[in-house]
Amino acid sequence: MCNADMKMILKIVIEVLNVIHFFVPIVLILFCTIDIFRIVITKKEDEIKKLRTGIFWKILYAIIIFVVPYLVPFILGAVDKILPMDYDDSWYECYNYVKNSQEDE
Repeated sequence: MCNADMKMILKIVIEVLNVIHFFVPIVLILFCTIDIFRIVITKKEDEIKKLRTGIFWKILYAIIIFVVPYLVPFILGAVDKILPMDYDDSWYECYNYVKNSQEDE
């Protein structure tokens, strides 16, 4: 299906995406909890506004990072149209093959 180099690269990409999917919500909850605790403790209105905007940006960045694994198949589809492989398979098909073979293990 895919050559060995492509399989190795895609396995690494899939593992990184899995780690992102696991740790981003945990880190978001942790940092937002710390910021909310600091909001409760502080009495200064300026500090409260800074912390609120900080929480907003953290949530926004986490959402963007969390969506990245879902964008990879679309990116690979676009790459396949721009840089076709030397053989019959596409980048997207190779990605799906590696991902499915990892799920079976």
